[in-house]
Amino acid sequence: MAQALADTGLERRRHYVVVLDELWQALRVGHGMAQRIDVLTRLNRREGIGQIMIFHTMKDLDSLSNEEDRAIARGFVERAGMVMCGALSRSEMVRLTSVVDFSQTEQDLLVSWNDAPPWTLDQFGGEAPPPPGRGRFLIKVGGRPGIPIEVKLTSFELGLANSNRRWTEASRIGAR
Repeated sequence: MAQALADTGLERRRHYVVVLDELWQALRVGHGMAQRIDVLTRLNRREGIGQIMIFHTMKDLDSLSNEEDRAIARGFVERAGMVMCGALSRSEMVRLTSVVDFSQTEQDLLVSWNDAPPWTLDQFGGEAPPPPGRGRFLIKVGGRPGIPIEVKLTSFELGLANSNRRWTEASRIGAR
C-alpha cells in the first residue's frame, strides 16, 4: 500500500528490507518451498524491497529433498548482488566456489577464521578466548576483491546476542 501511495505522490517513497534468517528451516518445510522463495527474490526488487537471506553453509541448500529445489536454492546465491561469508571449512569452499568466484587468498582467509582456539587457557587468564572467526566476514560483490570486516558488538548487544550464555554461565558456576 505504501508503494501505491508513493506512486501517486501521496506519500514519500520508502524502501524496505526483508530478512530471511535461518533460511534453511523454511526451505526444509517441504518440496516447493524453494520455488515460493524464488518468486519473492524475483518480485521484491520491482516492489522496492531488498532482501537478506541468511543460512549457515551451502550444505544447507544441498540438503533439500530433491534436485529441483536444490538447483533453485543454489540460484539464490548465484544471483545475489552481494555475498557475505564468515568462517568456513575447506570442504565448504569447494561448494561455494562452484557458484561464487573467490580467489585462493580469500578462500584461505575464510578457512583460517575456522581454526580452533589454543589448547591452553593460561594466556587468557583462565577465560576461553573468542573463536578466531567471531565477528569476521568477507563481503563479495560480483567479481571484485572481497572486503574483510570485523563486527564489534557493544556490551548491550553482546548481552542480547550471546548464544553461548548458558555455556559460559555453567563454567562460571562450576568454577566456584
